Amino acid sequence: MSLSLAAILLLSVPEMREMQPVDISPGDKAMAYVSERPLVYAQVRIEKRVIIRVPRRRPTPLAPMADFSQETSRQSYREKKIGKCLPMNNILGVQMFADRYLDLVTKDRKRIRAQLEDKCQARSFYSGFYVEKTADGKMCAGRDILHSRTGAKCEIDRFRELVPTP
Repeated sequence: MSLSLAAILLLSVPEMREMQPVDISPGDKAMAYVSERPLVYAQVRIEKRVIIRVPRRRPTPLAPMADFSQETSRQSYREKKIGKCLPMNNILGVQMFADRYLDLVTKDRKRIRAQLEDKCQARSFYSGFYVEKTADGKMCAGRDILHSRTGAKCEIDRFRELVPTP
């Protein structure tokens, strides 16, 4: 039964004081209101959640920046401090780096390294992650939780931008 149908049914139940006694045939007594049994009311709560999926970046010939594993071996980076939050709609994909680090790829061709909390391993996110959309539209360190397809849940400790070294 759908939630909207359940809500309509619950709202259509008459109150006890509106019920009138009626004569009931013996065959219909099983369907009758029993005064010894109290009425039970229920509450229905309908919520809307939006989940954003961030896929793992895979090498494809159509995406020039997609093969980051080869790029990383040729290019060295230094970490640069950035704020605690990133716009969710700017994240294109994710790639495992090592131990507790995930590299996020953004639409403006930046790489952001996300350090996961102590108990989490980056390998749990081998196929990307899900994150619940927030009211401000940002993914923040110390606030939002990443969900992997395998069931792992991890919070991000910090973000660092990766800047190529000359």
